[in-house]
Amino acid sequence: MLAVEVNPEVSLELWGNYVASHPEGTYYHLPQFQAVIKESLGHRPFYIFAKNEEGKLCGVLPLFHIRSAVTGGRLVSLPFATACGPIGDSPDTIEALVNRAKGLCDEMRCRYVEIRTTRPLLLGLDVSEFFLTYVLEVSESGTVWDRIDRRARWAVGKASREGVVVRVDGSVQGLEAFGDLNLLNKRRLGSPTYPISFFKAMRKHMYGHFRLYLAEVEGKVVAGAAITSFNGVTDYVCAASDIRYIGHYPNDALTWRAIEDSGNEGCRCFDFGKTNSDNVSLAQFKKKWGAEKNTLYYHYYPKGRNMVSSDRYGIKGVEYTLATGLWKNLPLPLLRVLNAIAIRHLD
Repeated sequence: MLAVEVNPEVSLELWGNYVASHPEGTYYHLPQFQAVIKESLGHRPFYIFAKNEEGKLCGVLPLFHIRSAVTGGRLVSLPFATACGPIGDSPDTIEALVNRAKGLCDEMRCRYVEIRTTRPLLLGLDVSEFFLTYVLEVSESGTVWDRIDRRARWAVGKASREGVVVRVDGSVQGLEAFGDLNLLNKRRLGSPTYPISFFKAMRKHMYGHFRLYLAEVEGKVVAGAAITSFNGVTDYVCAASDIRYIGHYPNDALTWRAIEDSGNEGCRCFDFGKTNSDNVSLAQFKKKWGAEKNTLYYHYYPKGRNMVSSDRYGIKGVEYTLATGLWKNLPLPLLRVLNAIAIRHLD
């Protein structure tokens, strides 16, 4: 008989080994990522574990409680994650984990629980297919260059001719430069983004799984990309660039370097991360690398509307326009402070 518990004492070694051995285990499921979210956002974890009759770990569903007077209290699996659903040894284990999450949602009187997966759970949950991801097979790295669109090959060549240099940077200074670049990128769109504390926590806790690429032109950082690798999968977590250098194609140079490294290091695939289904330009950028579209399934209990993940942070109409308009005009020092506060209510 299964024993399903919330936040029991679990060996970090056994937990990490279970995730690494499971075919659907991701770095989001790891105990280290729990530390990243706690440290950078301060959300409270509610991890549900299942053990079999022998007391052996056989399933896990990570959840964090987002407390917000603005967007409402909710349980999410997992903040900042493209997908992080339950993993288990059997369909019965998955169902038991989800049922416990439903019960926890009721007990805590949350607005809802959100579970993000790459395939439908079919457990009576409301489901949104608003988000997509694009995945490129890179296991045969020698053939990837031949499979990508000629536009991508041209852009990589153009970046080289323009003097774009791509390097891996693990320094705090590099993270801060990238964090500011990302803030300015999202300011143009009028929305908050990953706080700099998130990238610093990733560097601190994710050990060899996290990598930062920076692109420079004449010694100036003009673009960056945060990458993670785990269990044969490379994830494109976040990318940003200085719009003044867009004609140098630094994003294409970064992307190709990351794809090439991923294949050379033995990864199976390169996941370009979450994309809004209505973001045509971003989808085109990802597709030109030969990546195939995959639907993401965001499940909800109880059934309801206006979920934070898919309704532009729960702000509609005039309120949304006003909020984005103000955000676009914030100076960088104030943006750093307000972004760290605002992002705690979102995602």
